Formats: sequence, structure tokens, C-alpha cells
Amino acid sequence: MELFETIEKRFSNRKFLDEQIKDSDLEKILKAGMQAPVGRGKYDDMHITVIQNKDLLDEISGLADRSVFYKAPTLVIISAKDDGYGLDKENSACVATNMLLAATALGLGSIYLNLVIGLIKENNTILDKLHLPEGFVPIVGVGLGYASGSHIVEHSIDVNYI
Repeated sequence: MELFETIEKRFSNRKFLDEQIKDSDLEKILKAGMQAPVGRGKYDDMHITVIQNKDLLDEISGLADRSVFYKAPTLVIISAKDDGYGLDKENSACVATNMLLAATALGLGSIYLNLVIGLIKENNTILDKLHLPEGFVPIVGVGLGYASGSHIVEHSIDVNYI
């Protein structure tokens, strides 16, 4: 898929089929995340956790009154060290965006997730199960899976030319 077509087709998928993605696709998506621009070249300050264990996904989903990752069979959590410059959040968003675009290029559904991260951060039991390296904090989540249907909406943002 050509880049601009991929960008046009990417959407926040909120309904996934109950089928795990292929390992080869997951590897491509992770590699795309690792190729993202990271401020100050601080790749060592980034960490990726992949959760495909259904019991753990159910436990995480149970933290709220609904599925906080829309029952995606793969949940990727991007964590970072706080560098004091705010780059932990910006870098995590760049990594996630590359993953979202890669998933779309592979014909997969994806969604950028924030709520699930807040719930995980508040639950030490689940945080411990992530086995994050010392000093790393979950910043953003990406849900991945096969989309149930499609939904393409063209968005616009006001532009000011000076």
C-alpha cells in the first residue's frame, strides 16, 4: 500500500475479530515502531511490551466497566523514562503512530489508546505483570487485530497560512 493511501485508510478501529494477528505482521509493526523518530536519539529510554495473553487482557479489561481496548487481541504498551523534557510522551506518540500506520498497511485494524494506560498505571498488580525495566512508565497503548468492518472518515483541521 502506498503511503498516502495508508494514511487515508487509517482509522481508530473499535471492533475487532476474535482472531490473533500473525507473528510475522506483529514483527513488522514492532520494527516500524522502532524506526520512529525519537527526540535526542533516546531509543534506550523507550520500551515496548506486547500483551497477547488472553487472561491478562481480560484482567486489564476488567479494570473498567467496558473493554478499554475494544477487545483487540494484541495490546502493545509503549513505555518510556521521564527525561525531564517531556520527550517521553512525544517519543511514545511517534512510536505508536508508526505502528498504527504499519498495521493499516498490512490490512489490520488498530487504535491509539490512552484510557487503558491510566488504568494500568493505577494498578500495581498489573504494572508488576508488565515486568517493565526500572524507571520506565507506560505512556501509550496500541490495540491491534483484524478489524470487523471498515470506517473511513475524512478529517479536517483549520490551517492558517502566513
